[in-house]
Amino acid sequence: MYKFFKYSLPIGIAGIVLNLILYATNLYYELVIPIFENSGIEGAAFKFFDDLVFYSPFIYAGLFAAYLVAGQLYLKKHHLRKEEKVTEKLIEENAEIQKVLDEKAEFLRHDYYTNCPKCGAVREENKNVCSFCGASLIIDGSEDKKE
Repeated sequence: MYKFFKYSLPIGIAGIVLNLILYATNLYYELVIPIFENSGIEGAAFKFFDDLVFYSPFIYAGLFAAYLVAGQLYLKKHHLRKEEKVTEKLIEENAEIQKVLDEKAEFLRHDYYTNCPKCGAVREENKNVCSFCGASLIIDGSEDKKE
């Protein structure tokens, strides 16, 4: 469907202009009406075809205008859907990044012992529990901060 409406703006404008020129110059009517005059059609049928041929460029211009409007509306929806998909993907990626940043922020919010208060082991970098005994290395606010 996208390919059908991809060029609706230039095609619609060109179609409208061309058909209005044909209507204004009466060229289309002068080319087509002799076919009906030589066909032997008479009376109301001839009047119908005569009017149809005379106004057909105007009708076609209206159809091109409808195609132009429908195409632009479809393309707008299409681009909004694509934008929503990209936005959702970015939100998912940012959620993962935000989770990592929140974990780092939580880690940095506390002060840590350099040695375990229970077993005395040296704290490994970026750890908040002792690797040997599992004791918390977070310094409570009530205790003195050690480095």
